Amino acid sequence: MNDLKDECFGRGFDSHHLHHKKMKRLMLFLLLLLIPGEAFSTTPIIEGLDTLKIVKKGLVQVGDWQRTPTVVICEDAPIDRKDVRKALSWWSARGYIFYHSIYLRGDRSRAVCRNPDPTGYITINLVTQETFEPGDNLAVTHFYVDNDTREIHWAKIYLKPQVEERVLEHELGHALGWMHTEQRGHLMNEKLIYGGWKDSGLKKTIK
Repeated sequence: MNDLKDECFGRGFDSHHLHHKKMKRLMLFLLLLLIPGEAFSTTPIIEGLDTLKIVKKGLVQVGDWQRTPTVVICEDAPIDRKDVRKALSWWSARGYIFYHSIYLRGDRSRAVCRNPDPTGYITINLVTQETFEPGDNLAVTHFYVDNDTREIHWAKIYLKPQVEERVLEHELGHALGWMHTEQRGHLMNEKLIYGGWKDSGLKKTIK
């Protein structure tokens, strides 16, 4: 098992990549942090995906959903249904499909949110000490990609109590397989102050 770490979205983002040799699958842990000012960032190398090299100046999607994901707002999530629907609508306008069922309470929601491998779901949670590293970070997303098919199986978004504008849309971008870019004004820019609502390259193409 190789543990690769890339520190990026400051007032920035941070990525952890775990390569599981057994089943030839790749676990991607994308820690998305937003920091004011300059932040040093390195170019991540993801092993297992044909030695795919991610160049932040461009825009790379390391995997995609082959099934339609259901988004679940976990009980402790610091965001409400209205804001989640707004963020999902932003991505839906670019061709991405989500199931409309968003569970807020109940046994099914709790079971999905506690599942370490919630296949078919994107969960939205409050950050914990286990999921976050010290620093001025705003959010973190973990997602699992099959190394052979590049299919995303699940994603977990962790938010800090005060969710700033564009953070959830950015994190959903990671949940959909998108990495960071250095394009100024772009939603997937690794730094909040240099990001914006530009969506070049993000529209879903029909395969």
